[in-house]
Amino acid sequence: MLGSREALILQTLMELPKDVVLIGGYAVNAYVPPMFSIDCDLVVFEGVAEIKKTLVKNGFEETEKGDVPYGEYFRFVRKKEKVSFDLLLNSVFDRVSGIVFEGSLFKKYSKERVTVGRANPIRIRIRIADAELLFAMKFVSARRQDIRDIFMLSGTELNRNLIRDIIKEKCSEKLLKKRVKMIKAKVANESYRDSLHGAFGKIPDKTFDRCISNLVRFLNGLASI
Repeated sequence: MLGSREALILQTLMELPKDVVLIGGYAVNAYVPPMFSIDCDLVVFEGVAEIKKTLVKNGFEETEKGDVPYGEYFRFVRKKEKVSFDLLLNSVFDRVSGIVFEGSLFKKYSKERVTVGRANPIRIRIRIADAELLFAMKFVSARRQDIRDIFMLSGTELNRNLIRDIIKEKCSEKLLKKRVKMIKAKVANESYRDSLHGAFGKIPDKTFDRCISNLVRFLNGLASI
C-alpha cells in the first residue's frame, strides 16, 4: 500500500513544471537511504497555476490554502490514497516558532539533483534544497520526523559552518538552546535506534555511530557559541 502511494507522488512529481525547489522527505531522500513519505513539499516561485492544473488532472483536490509571511501555501490531496502536495509560495513558514525561511534562501542554496522513492525504481531529477538548508529548517521545527532526518543527514558530508550561520540568523539564543537540549535528549534515548528502523530499515552500527557522534558534536558546538 505504501509503495503504491509513493509511486503516485513520484509519477505526479515527474509531470510538474520544474521551476520549484523540493524540500521535505523527498528532498532528504537525495542524501540518505530513502524512506517512505506520503506527502511532497515544494517551494514555488512562479507557474503555480500550471502546477495546480497538473495536480487536479492527476486527481488531487485543493483542500487548504492560506497566507503566510512572504507568500502563500496550498495543499492538494488525493483523498482515497491520503497522499498530498504542499505548495509553498516564495517562503517556508514554521508555525510553531514563527520563523520564516525566505525564497531567496532556496534560490541560493539548492541545485538540480536526483531523488528517489524507497519502493519504486523511479529517479527524478529536480531542483532540491541543499542538505545544509534542510538541516537548518528541520532543526528549527524539531518534530519527531525532523530530528530523524537531521540525525541521518549528520552522517553525510555537510558544510557545518553554513548550517550554523543559518540557524544563528534564524533562531534566538533561547530557542537555539531549547532545540539543542531537545534533540540531544531524543537521540540519546536507548530506544532511539529502534525508532529509526520503520523509516530506514536496519541501520549498520558504523552508520549509526557516525551519525550520533557527528550530530552531538555539532550540537555541543552550537550551544557553546
